[in-house]
Amino acid sequence: MTSYTLHTPAGNFRAFKILIAAEYNSIPITIPEFDALKVSSASPSGKAPILETPSGQIIFESNSISRFIAKLRRDTGLMGNGSLVDEAMVDQWCDFASQKLELPACVWWYPVAGYMPFHKVANTKAKVDFAAALAILDKHLGIEGKEYLVNSQITLADITVVSAL
Repeated sequence: MTSYTLHTPAGNFRAFKILIAAEYNSIPITIPEFDALKVSSASPSGKAPILETPSGQIIFESNSISRFIAKLRRDTGLMGNGSLVDEAMVDQWCDFASQKLELPACVWWYPVAGYMPFHKVANTKAKVDFAAALAILDKHLGIEGKEYLVNSQITLADITVVSAL
């Protein structure tokens, strides 16, 4: 089977959704020792993760990479049941995770980790925004019998949201 190469530093939370989707879809992915110079020259954004396809093409941005991996095998249902509506619903939760979970979580966590300076106003807003996002998830999943974000099985939406959390 064809192998893809994921260039990412160890422990990059944005790579988790890619690796989990690959595991669900039985897509082999190799992760070489991280080379920041290679990533900065290969990615238009200059940031990891990037996925190198067997033909040498580069895909950047973690959501795009995870969607690509999920779509390699439609039979697993990671993008929904095959309808455009299901695929859009998966996309909406992936975007939700990036904008409503990852963003405030990073603003909240990065000062603690020393990645950026602490700003009280930004920190307070991040906590409020994160709590609001959790309330949206709680309401959606609180629907009687609702176990997954889209339909009745694990999709990339669930993987992306859990990876962001």
